[in-house]
Amino acid sequence: MSYSGNVHEISLDEKQILLIGTAHISQSSVDEVNSVIDQEKPDTVCIELCSSRHQAMLDKDQWKNMDIYKVVREGKSFLLFANLIMTAFQKRLGSQLGVKPGAEMLEAANAAERVGAELILADRDVKITLQRTWRGMTFWGRMKVLSQLLASLFVR
Repeated sequence: MSYSGNVHEISLDEKQILLIGTAHISQSSVDEVNSVIDQEKPDTVCIELCSSRHQAMLDKDQWKNMDIYKVVREGKSFLLFANLIMTAFQKRLGSQLGVKPGAEMLEAANAAERVGAELILADRDVKITLQRTWRGMTFWGRMKVLSQLLASLFVR
């Protein structure tokens, strides 16, 4: 089958792998993911998402149930802060473009269920990525990131 330039076909050990390049806030990506999975009916669908981010996308009330004091005691307040700011920025961008952030991933998960495919969440936990990045930065690097994250809340 012929697809757009965003879909790459790979053969590996007699298996066909379709790699779909997506934009995280794009209706055309949502549509393409849906179309390819419905047409191909794969046995497995992998999405570049960790289980904690997937759960956060499914459970919109997750923040309401969070123990903020526990987060601070465990030294994870930066992770919470960074996640909140990135989420706010993505939501604003999504509202400007008319697409929810991560909609292509949720659509891939829904399409996988619809065609009976196994869903694999194929990414490292976002907390590990953020912690490693934060630890590798100098004090001034951290201040620069924090100021840019804060400034992004006010940019239209």
